[in-house]
Amino acid sequence: MKRLIYIIGVLLLLTACGQQQRAKSVVKDFMETYQKGDVDYLEFSDLDSTKVLTDSLINVLQQQAGKDVTFQKRISSTLLLIRAKYLLDDDTCSTTFYLDPSTMGVVACKQN
Repeated sequence: MKRLIYIIGVLLLLTACGQQQRAKSVVKDFMETYQKGDVDYLEFSDLDSTKVLTDSLINVLQQQAGKDVTFQKRISSTLLLIRAKYLLDDDTCSTTFYLDPSTMGVVACKQN
């Protein structure tokens, strides 16, 4: 019984780490596509989830990002969020990215 609990714990840990790495990769790809300038990543927050973003708030965040930015369509009421702290042409910036958990596409982002 203890062995089964240990195995389940290890599998959950590995799954969470894999999801964290995938989220970082998605954010880096997104930023590479839309950022103007040299980006040097400083740190990423832990991946978290939220249900508090309404569709109207997501629309506002998408509009603030600009018309040139293409976002993933929201499929789930729960979104994953991750904050990236980075240097952009010698300026320290922080952006929160909201990802769809099933496709790991960026649904919205906001500058902090």
